[in-house]
Amino acid sequence: MEKELTRFFDTSLNNALRNLKEDSKAKWGTMTAKQMLIHLIQSSNMMHFGNNTLLIKEEYVEKAIAFLYSDKAIKKGLVVPNDIGFNFTDNINKDFEELKAELINSSNNMINSLIENTDFKAIHPFFGELTAAQWSIFQRKHYTHHLSQFGLF
Repeated sequence: MEKELTRFFDTSLNNALRNLKEDSKAKWGTMTAKQMLIHLIQSSNMMHFGNNTLLIKEEYVEKAIAFLYSDKAIKKGLVVPNDIGFNFTDNINKDFEELKAELINSSNNMINSLIENTDFKAIHPFFGELTAAQWSIFQRKHYTHHLSQFGLF
């Protein structure tokens, strides 16, 4: 799994971002390409936000984690509340290519941290407490969702 994740974040992400342009249009949703980059940068740091808020009922956590291990994609059009640490306009004035480079760097740091700290656990607002391996699975699924949103997968 480590090699598969590393390959995804080293190769697939880089290849997808080469094809992403600032004026690329989303197939669904309201995000711009720039907002999507900002969102994924924030997501790569999400596990360190110190979140303690669970936005789903405790009885659904097991089902939510089972979803991570499934081949099912994240629903299109899912709305994420801003109060869980995401602001889609942070750094909106940054250069587009600079944001792409920042996403690659933050993604590499995230995956390396998860690989090196296998005992890491943190709460995700929609999945409950996740292990390092589960965070890796979530992030891959999340990145795939947004890259597909822009026709990159």
